[in-house]
Amino acid sequence: MSIDDRSGSRPSRRTFGRAALVAGGSLALGLSATPALARTPGSPAAPGAYAQRAVTAYDALQRTFYDAKTKLYAPNFPAQPGDNPYAYVYPYAGVITATLDLLRLDRGYASALRDRDEALAAYYNPAPASANPLSPPAPASPPGYASYVLPPLGGSGDLFYDDNEWLALAALQQYRTTGDRAALRRAELINTLVAYGWDDDPSHPDPGGTFWTQATYSHDRNTVSNGLGSEIASRLYLLTGKRTHLDRSLRQFAWVDRYLRAPNGLYWDHVDLDGTVNTAQLAYNQGNMLGAATLLHLATGERAYLTQAIDIAGTALEVYGSSPTLSSDVPGAVTFFKNLFLLHSVHPDESYRRRQREYADTLWATVDPATGLLPTDGGLAVNAQAALVETQALAAWSPRDYHLLL
Repeated sequence: MSIDDRSGSRPSRRTFGRAALVAGGSLALGLSATPALARTPGSPAAPGAYAQRAVTAYDALQRTFYDAKTKLYAPNFPAQPGDNPYAYVYPYAGVITATLDLLRLDRGYASALRDRDEALAAYYNPAPASANPLSPPAPASPPGYASYVLPPLGGSGDLFYDDNEWLALAALQQYRTTGDRAALRRAELINTLVAYGWDDDPSHPDPGGTFWTQATYSHDRNTVSNGLGSEIASRLYLLTGKRTHLDRSLRQFAWVDRYLRAPNGLYWDHVDLDGTVNTAQLAYNQGNMLGAATLLHLATGERAYLTQAIDIAGTALEVYGSSPTLSSDVPGAVTFFKNLFLLHSVHPDESYRRRQREYADTLWATVDPATGLLPTDGGLAVNAQAALVETQALAAWSPRDYHLLL
């Protein structure tokens, strides 16, 4: 294994809008320095105010990005050069989760959730063409969700394991919130796909790990694709009692812990097939791993996993707190805080809630009061607006509901 400090290089997912990086060394963190998001003093707003902000942000999302005919969303407003008509599936997963977070506050969003389910079918690919795993002869890929809508609405796209995992986490939240067994089946389908994406070639450097994508241009194995996979498998084990789910979760978590854990206890981004590690430390990776550790504690009863989750959270908050400002990578921050709230459901710590609400207040101060929209570099991005909805909705959630987040 070699270490390559490429903290400013491509992060391990497609980004839309601005995703800033912390200055200083190799810590490319998802909560980072952006003058427009300077932390403001004062007490957090009341829960009712956060709920109203979430509704305002959601209404702006629908008014600005939503296409009522297809029930899909535009990626940006105004459209950027080279934009597709519709958003990729990664930001669409964020819209689903934003709708779910609002649903917990108001059951009137049930019809909106049905619309999200209906439109998701446009991304479904029953027979993806996979380049990962590489080991020949690789069996045909299980079905999953392409990065872009299929014909007739679009030309489809490569399948990304992490895209599918975000969808699976949303499906699990949906099932545990509504009892919709179709959502549970969707999570199980994606879990099968993720298991297929495991690198089983022992000759590779840092052998094992779930690939990031089935695309030919990348053979990275990432913290995000394995951390998310561990969370999904643990939750499925807790729901079904099937030992194969727990075994998969343990395998993915252990792989990241062995090959991508940095000396400070946080996690690097990915390792290439030549064994070079990208040392970026992104907020959503820390969130996914502390969430995975929390769920493994619940699944196994082992205190060590809870201790590790608490340590990851403490180190991450300390590192992020070294900057006086927060990041405009709002989806990354949402992921971190959602996992922090999951940890809170097992290990209550009011500082977790306080930090999330501080972030929610700071973020809201940048919203255009006339429109309810969150500006990003180059205009407005659907995934940032959806994450704004999530941020405010989560600040309004009761702690007794945090266990439903994953």
